[in-house]
Amino acid sequence: MKKKILSLTTLFLVAFTTLASIFLFPVRIVAAESTFSGTVSDKTNAEMLYLNTSGGTMEIKIDSNVAVTGTKVILPGNSVVATCYVGSDEYWHVSKLSGNTQVGKASIDQSTKATVKGRIAKGTSEELLYLVIDNGTMQIKMDSDTDLSGTTMLIIGKTVQVVVARGSDAYMHALSITDVNSGISTATASASTTVTATSSVNSVTGTVEKGTTSSMLYLGTSGGTMEFVLDLATDASGCRVLMPGQSISVNFYRGSDAWNHTSKIVNNSSKAASEVSLDASTKATVTGTVDGATTENTLYLNTSGGTMQIRLDASTNFSRCPVLLKDKNVSVVIERGSDEYNHAVSISQN
Repeated sequence: MKKKILSLTTLFLVAFTTLASIFLFPVRIVAAESTFSGTVSDKTNAEMLYLNTSGGTMEIKIDSNVAVTGTKVILPGNSVVATCYVGSDEYWHVSKLSGNTQVGKASIDQSTKATVKGRIAKGTSEELLYLVIDNGTMQIKMDSDTDLSGTTMLIIGKTVQVVVARGSDAYMHALSITDVNSGISTATASASTTVTATSSVNSVTGTVEKGTTSSMLYLGTSGGTMEFVLDLATDASGCRVLMPGQSISVNFYRGSDAWNHTSKIVNNSSKAASEVSLDASTKATVTGTVDGATTENTLYLNTSGGTMQIRLDASTNFSRCPVLLKDKNVSVVIERGSDEYNHAVSISQN
């Protein structure tokens, strides 16, 4: 009888010890991982990867410790392979991303080196980085030797710091890109490119040609098409509109980077707009694209509700959009004037 009691007691102790060990030292269950291939959707942002696959679009959360191999360019249209697991929140989480996107190469003038901080904007590709800074959007080329060791990945909406220098193709090129604390909400340029003049200032008159951008002016002259670099040092106060066929005068100098840089541009057909009083209580913000009919005095803005005519005054703040280009997407703060027209108080590019 004693032996039976001892046996029952032993079984009870073993069972109790087993149960206690389960509660005190729970077994860690590792989630099974699955691999998916597809292309990055343009909805992708720094927190969520939208992956277009043969079975549809997947929503995958991006963990802070994600391992990225093969490429760090995770941009719309790029092909990637995502290794994922289901988290406790029932979402797919990506633990590893891989791809083979390559970028181009260009020669760089190291003497023009500068550092800028900004947010990666839509339109960015494996070759061209659109960086939103405080006074506009920079177009920065990425090369095969761009140092990406300081960033986990390049993704739309992410804030980064970029060391840039002028290339032989007149673009700014990224020497290195590093992550910046996501708490920075407004990106500002920490430095501007310095280009020294190697000759005296010259002047030429011509017409704006197609292909002109916010960083490069193509001017048709009697001697052919000339190319000029537009940068932060350009005085555009006398020419806020650059439309194909428009007659302008350009003051320029030869920079140390062997490119012609614009020191000042003037619209030859502009007429001084009469100043009117504005009603601050009517202030509103509208967004749209610049129409080709825009002149130095009137902005024609294509919006979802139609085309608006907005007067441009000497007091209009162009600090966030130095020049207006056809089809450029802009936001305009307007107020009603005493002449019954809407007037642009400030303009910023989107």
